[in-house]
Amino acid sequence: MAKVTLDGGPLSWILENPTSSIMLAGYGLGAAPLGFSESLLAHAYEAVRAVQIPMNVVILAAQLLCFLAFLRRRWLIGLTAFFDIMHIGIFLLSGALFLHWIILNSLIVAALTRMKESSFSTTAIVTGIVVTIFGDAVFYNARLGWYDSRQIRQAHFEALTKEGDWVRVAPSFFRDASYLLYARHFGYQEYRRESGHVPTSAWGQIGIRKVQPKSSEIASSNYEIMKLTNECAYPVEQPITPPDYDAARPAPFILGQHNRAVNLASSAVAVGYNFYPHHHYSMPFLHRAFEALEPGDIVAYRYLVDTVCLDVADGKVVRRVMTQTLGPRIDVRQ
Repeated sequence: MAKVTLDGGPLSWILENPTSSIMLAGYGLGAAPLGFSESLLAHAYEAVRAVQIPMNVVILAAQLLCFLAFLRRRWLIGLTAFFDIMHIGIFLLSGALFLHWIILNSLIVAALTRMKESSFSTTAIVTGIVVTIFGDAVFYNARLGWYDSRQIRQAHFEALTKEGDWVRVAPSFFRDASYLLYARHFGYQEYRRESGHVPTSAWGQIGIRKVQPKSSEIASSNYEIMKLTNECAYPVEQPITPPDYDAARPAPFILGQHNRAVNLASSAVAVGYNFYPHHHYSMPFLHRAFEALEPGDIVAYRYLVDTVCLDVADGKVVRRVMTQTLGPRIDVRQ
């Protein structure tokens, strides 16, 4: 329902949303499993983009008609398995891992295969249908309806080594707090005020939260923002001087995370941050420089927010920085 009620109209997500852009966003964030081969990812992106509209139709039809699956046990098994396959595909193409949903759906399929068709009473079927359609009025549901973009605002930390090199920090380094980095609650409160950067999430999502464009003269709706960002035509400020930037805000977060990493590294049982069940894993092969570092090798950090335009050309992913906000150096207490 979230997809068909977007402000561009009920068919806007199916016909115009650049769903394939999430692959570029995942690579830009260092989370895409196919990123071990940039040419493979580029060709996969071109292939997905070529079938984008029929793919959108299949996904939306499965989501809108899922309540019908309660009428037959085999339909319920098939559709639940379809959503598992879809989530696995999303992970392989972008790096977003819906681990808990995959496990839950697998358990549901396993249970259903042990049941008989007669196990479903009329009351159970009607209850399932009603809750699926109207449950959002009573319970919280994840709102899985937004526009995608390849012009994206992405934030990350960089670490300064003793040798004087700045190295991008892998988001998985933050363990249970890694998702907070994607939400960017350190310095920028762009979900509360206007900003000179493009109004998207780190994954290029438009409309997942209430983000206002700089001016109604630029765009007055999420649909208009999507149209502009799909061409990397959303105007950004250079340099960025937004009123909502707090340069001191990232410091306590990154220093706390660094101190935790130091303590964990010196513990008797040191468990690497890549073993944490992340929603978005940082692929080690996309963060080789940081993976080679120990916490003691780092002397300082800094926080960056970029508006980038992502594209594919000549079998490679092109990342063009349109504007950047560079935070101050945050020294580590040795």
